Amino acid sequence: MLNQQMLAAKRIGAFTLFAAVLGCVAPVAPLTDVSPIPPIAIKPNVIVIVADDLGFSDIGALGSEIATPNIDSLAAGGTLFTNFHVAATCSPTRAMLLSGADNHRAGLGNMGEFLTEEQRGQPGYEGHLNHRVETLATRLRRVGYQTGMAGKWHLGDGPNERPHARGFDRTLALMEGSGSAWNDGSPAPIVGERTQFTRDGVAVQRPPGFSATLYVNEMIQFVEEADPDRPFFGYLAFQAVHWPHHAPQQFLDAARGLYDDGWQAVSDARFARQGVLGLFEETVRKSPLDERLPLWTDMPIEVRQDEVARMEAYAAMTMAMDYELGRLVEFLRESGRLDDTLLLFVSDNGPDPSEPERSPRAREWYERHYPMNRASNYGLPGSFPSTGYAWARVSSTPLAEHKGQPGEGGLRVPLIAHFPGRLAPGQRNSAFGYATDVVPTVLEAVGASLTDSDDSDDNGFDGQSLWSAMLGAEAGPVREEPVGYELMGNAALFDQDLKLVRRNGEHWRLFDIARDPGETENLARTRVADFERLVRKYEAYEVRTGVVPVPEDYDVMKLLLEAAERGNP
Repeated sequence: MLNQQMLAAKRIGAFTLFAAVLGCVAPVAPLTDVSPIPPIAIKPNVIVIVADDLGFSDIGALGSEIATPNIDSLAAGGTLFTNFHVAATCSPTRAMLLSGADNHRAGLGNMGEFLTEEQRGQPGYEGHLNHRVETLATRLRRVGYQTGMAGKWHLGDGPNERPHARGFDRTLALMEGSGSAWNDGSPAPIVGERTQFTRDGVAVQRPPGFSATLYVNEMIQFVEEADPDRPFFGYLAFQAVHWPHHAPQQFLDAARGLYDDGWQAVSDARFARQGVLGLFEETVRKSPLDERLPLWTDMPIEVRQDEVARMEAYAAMTMAMDYELGRLVEFLRESGRLDDTLLLFVSDNGPDPSEPERSPRAREWYERHYPMNRASNYGLPGSFPSTGYAWARVSSTPLAEHKGQPGEGGLRVPLIAHFPGRLAPGQRNSAFGYATDVVPTVLEAVGASLTDSDDSDDNGFDGQSLWSAMLGAEAGPVREEPVGYELMGNAALFDQDLKLVRRNGEHWRLFDIARDPGETENLARTRVADFERLVRKYEAYEVRTGVVPVPEDYDVMKLLLEAAERGNP
């Protein structure tokens, strides 16, 4: 199968690259409609592909040792964005990707699992994708598109919150934030005994099969059965590579030996490859791994073997996703649809450092539900491997921090645009982009109106189109205001190359993320005027979007346990 994977990768493009579950604000007006355009005016098909918890450097195109030939081929055949940002956790990002609205407008000002009492009931803190925003699926369906989704939803499970009620004609959806990739096994005590699946809005038993294979099969079937005279929009949301890290045996075998030298050596090798690829200036410094981590050679051999097996499972799950994505692209090619299809590939946040199966409070639950969780079985049914903090930092190379945090490692992710009929191959763009930019980008690409039918100046989006950058413009869109971000008290503000950033309860810092993506040099005291200006801009962002602050001692784990006791997943 791996030989077939490599052959498929060669066919996917004529070009090759060189080398977590888990005050009041004024009402926000609903996002406005896209002016109808006759279906005949809209030719391109669109598929948005979302990886889960995939780190910035976890694909070959960005320096990884993990074999991702199909993803790399998409990058080589289109535009690779190296400065694209999302939220630090999954559902807020997904809300922005599908609505074009800031997560506080879209209902995910905080994840539903982690809402504080002060946030509950406040506008923008519904804990699901609210109805004050429209989804990309709804907008495209209104202008003649057939719409389908397969994979993780995690944007609400009420009858009016499921994907079938949010613009998708055909759906097979995992409702929770994660689960076993082999079956409907629950990922955590808060979820219950089984994960939930819906098909076209109705609860169903999970179909058999490995998750990535299952979801790609569903997407292929949706496209095969679509009316060939009308365009389609697909939303493919993989479980990879959210824990538990599962993969078929052939991919586990392919990952053997990749991590025997330990996390520091792997991180250094990734950074060296990034240099060869020309991803960063030679002066860029890598964010160092935590000095509190033990030296690899100082750890007992059995601990090292376990750590190696954990990361091998992660790599294998990534390879399996890449293989299945290649199968989808090959289907589009063979059916004559690839040249007319815009493919967007993105991750929902940075890599996850958490290891829930090792939590003392939950260990007994995981031992009962995943009784085969040992190194020799990692990745196979009955196992629940995570990667932990050290490997998550490797996945972020050369960036700082990880999922859940406002550092670049939590927020900066790969974005790839591939459209053989329109985009030149081999493009790389370092312009800033944000999750809210995807909806206006797609609408411009397909020719749908970005403005209100009454020609209002407010187009209903917080993001701006990246279409010109995808077509080859070096600069990104001109933004009238900096782009703000807040989640669980962690915050950031992006203004061209400058980034203001703060972890909850800590002081603001300032970085030039074009020159210093590893966030190694705090400029707060040397660029005082910029620092003070951006702090004021961030405060205005909080007011404008209705941010409800969390206390300085905000504790996600405490809230998660309280939610579990309430029986509220």
